[in-house]
Amino acid sequence: MLSSSGFVRPDGQEFLLDGRPFRLVGGNNYYLGFEADSMVESVFELATQMGLNVLRTWAFVDCGEANSGLTPANAKNGVFFHYWDSDAGKPAFNDGPNGLERLDRTIALAEKSGIRLILPLVNYWDDFGGMKQYLSWFGLSGQSQFYRNPSVTQAYRDYAEHLLLRVNTRTGRQYKDEPAILAWELANEPRCIADDGRPLPDGADTLTGWVEEMSAYLKSIDPNHLVAVGDEGYFRRSLAGGHALYNGSFGVDCERLLGVPTIDFGTCHLYPTFAGNEDAVEFGGNWIREHIEAGQRANKPMVIEEYGWKVDSSDTGGSGTASRDAVFQIWLNQVVQSDGAGALVWMIAGLMADGQRYPDYDHYTVYAAQDVPSILAYSRQCNSGSS
Repeated sequence: MLSSSGFVRPDGQEFLLDGRPFRLVGGNNYYLGFEADSMVESVFELATQMGLNVLRTWAFVDCGEANSGLTPANAKNGVFFHYWDSDAGKPAFNDGPNGLERLDRTIALAEKSGIRLILPLVNYWDDFGGMKQYLSWFGLSGQSQFYRNPSVTQAYRDYAEHLLLRVNTRTGRQYKDEPAILAWELANEPRCIADDGRPLPDGADTLTGWVEEMSAYLKSIDPNHLVAVGDEGYFRRSLAGGHALYNGSFGVDCERLLGVPTIDFGTCHLYPTFAGNEDAVEFGGNWIREHIEAGQRANKPMVIEEYGWKVDSSDTGGSGTASRDAVFQIWLNQVVQSDGAGALVWMIAGLMADGQRYPDYDHYTVYAAQDVPSILAYSRQCNSGSS
C-alpha cells in the first residue's frame, strides 16, 4: 500500500511528500490502462522489484465512431475510453468494463503496490487515437488545429473533466482525490508543427497558449495533483539553423513552458537518436544537466521522464543489457550530481496472459530488475528518505 495518503507537492526544485523530499524513481509502460489484470499485475510486480515509486502510463484510448453499445473499429483489444457517438453526434466516454473501469483497476493496483502514477491525457502520435483522432471527429486536417479549433479544445476539456470527476469503481474516490495519482500530463510529447514536419512560425506561441489554458483548467477542477506538459524538452535558443533540438523547429520551447504558473514541473525525454553525430552517452549527460539547470532557473523540479537505450531482444540478459546498464549508470549519476527531481526509464514490461514476455517492439524494454542494477542503486540513493 502507499505509505502515505498525502499528495506530492512541488517545493522549489524538488518534490515533497508529507514534508519530506520525494525523488521520482520510475518507469514507463503504456498498456497498464487497458490490458488484462494479470499483465498489469506483472508490471507492478516488476516495478516493485526494481525499487520504483512512480509509473507513467496512458490515460487515453481515443477511438472512432460507435453507437448502440458497439465497439469502435480501432479499439485496443476491445478497450476504448473516448469515442465518437454517432447517435449523439459528439464525443462520448466509455465508463464500462471495457472502458474506464480498466483505468479504475490500474489506479487501485498502484495504490496497493505503493506506486504513484503520471497520467498523460492525449497522445501527439497516432497510437491509441491521439490528436489526429480528435481532428477526425470534427472533419479537420492540420495537426496544429488540435490546439486552435474551439470544438477540439472543448472536446479535450470535456474528457479531462470527465476523468478528474470520475468516481473510481474500485476505490470509491473521484480521480481528483486519488492519492495514487501523482500528476496529470497535458499530452505525451506534444509538438506544434506542420503535417509535413516543417516549422510553423507561431508554433511555440500556439502550444504555449494551449498549455496555459489547459493547465489552468485542470487546476481549477483538481487542486490536489501536479500538472506537467509531458513534452520532450526541446529548447528554442538558436532560431537560425543549428541543432533541431535547440532551434525551436518542433514548436516547443521547454524553458517558456516551465514559466507557465500552472505547470508544476518540467519534463524531458532522452534517446540516443537525439545525439545525431555526437557521442550518445556524452550527449545524454549534457542533455540531462542542461534541463535540470533550466528547471533550477525556473525554480521548478525537472524530471527526465523517458530515457532509453536499445538492446536487441535476442540479447536479453546478455552483454547488451550490461552495456545498456552502464549507460544508465552514467546518466543517472548525472541526475544525482545535478540534483534532478527524478528519472523514468522507457520502458518496463512483464508477462502476457500466456506467460510469455510482452513483445519488445522497440528494443528498449526492461524485463528484469537484475538487468538494471543502476536503477536499483539509484532508488536506494535517491529514495532512502522518501515516502
